[in-house]
Amino acid sequence: MGFMGLELVLILIVFSGIVILGSSRLGTMIQIFALQSLILSITPLLIHPGFHAAVLMVVTLILKVYLMPNLLFWAIRHVSIRREVRPFFGYGMTLMLGGFLTGVAFLISSKLDLPVKETSNLLIPAAFSLVMIGFLLLVSRFKAVTQVIGYLVMENGIFLFALLLLEKTPLLVEMGISLDIFVGVLVMGIVVNHINQEFGSASTINLTNLRG
Repeated sequence: MGFMGLELVLILIVFSGIVILGSSRLGTMIQIFALQSLILSITPLLIHPGFHAAVLMVVTLILKVYLMPNLLFWAIRHVSIRREVRPFFGYGMTLMLGGFLTGVAFLISSKLDLPVKETSNLLIPAAFSLVMIGFLLLVSRFKAVTQVIGYLVMENGIFLFALLLLEKTPLLVEMGISLDIFVGVLVMGIVVNHINQEFGSASTINLTNLRG
């Protein structure tokens, strides 16, 4: 596919993050995250074709495209919620902030001197954009499941950063990071379930009741 193919893939990944920001239905958000991760899974082969990239692609497909989305669907079934009903910002404002942060990501990336000549000039901006979009989801939504999705989108951005060092980074480290993320989501799924059982809602605003 070459550079053109890689740049198209990176554009689609960032676009999927923006779509997640504008969605209120949790099921749709999970599906878009799975699609984002599916597209993300081919980037290692586009940047550093080889055995390590192929294994990393398979690990990504198993964890981020299959296991994590299914775990999140399990969580929303058990807490009986279908949509994010109490966003901190309106969806229009969230999309505007997402666009602004994406622009900031491109601006910051243009100031950095990183080894991207052999890949694509969009790699670092796309990675920064995903981190910022994920962080925006994390701080602007009250539903714990939505915040988990924000956390996972941030991790996808970190994943893109790591691809710059794929040839120098041991595969076991990459797999260890992915497994840590999976365990983290598993724990967060259990926490969501307990929040719902205790308060009858999966909103993290109820955690303020634990003070004192």
